[in-house]
Amino acid sequence: MLCDICSSFDLNLFKNELVKSVRSFFLNGIVSVGGGNHSFRSEIGNKIWITPSGYPRSHLKDEDLVLIDLEGNLIQGNLRPTIEVPFHTEIYKNRNDINAICHVHNPYTMGFYLTAKLKSTKNEGIFSLNELPSIKLPSQIEDSIIIEYKQLGSKVLGKTVGIASRMELMSSSSTSKLTSNPKIIILLNHGIIGIGKCIHEAKFLVELYEEWAKCIMIKKIM
Repeated sequence: MLCDICSSFDLNLFKNELVKSVRSFFLNGIVSVGGGNHSFRSEIGNKIWITPSGYPRSHLKDEDLVLIDLEGNLIQGNLRPTIEVPFHTEIYKNRNDINAICHVHNPYTMGFYLTAKLKSTKNEGIFSLNELPSIKLPSQIEDSIIIEYKQLGSKVLGKTVGIASRMELMSSSSTSKLTSNPKIIILLNHGIIGIGKCIHEAKFLVELYEEWAKCIMIKKIM
């Protein structure tokens, strides 16, 4: 189910909401002028609208978005798609419930994971939190998946993100299953991916994570 604003597919509305989200990320220091990448699934499920590569986020407009298929082929647009097309397409291929993706470079979130204790999962190079911080976290954050650093824009990164997007997670404090199909994926030394039923959910998740990571990091130094 989409949020109230996105209760039905309206291409112009969806483009505008994505662009406004990108500008908000830039103004709040979550992405640099050319950083991050974002997308949403078109009404026809095998195509996605995605941000262009390196284009200034401060000046992004609706018409700058490009349309690609799930193999990464350009269908419409005058700019080159982001280099991170592989992980966007893999998420959409693996998650029929997902219609939007936000990838940003949260500084406090990345700082938190430089010191976090991780535990291995059944998949090589994919981890979950081994020890939760003393601050009570929202369930969306506890349920995040962590991926070791892999080359930006690579097919290896794309495949690994696709696997992580459909994994079942185990609680850090018990052996019972906590959740499946996570909506937050952490890319170590790289950034964070929020995935949602609409752009507003994906945006909310990455901003929520940064807010809580900021609290955790401040507590660490007090």
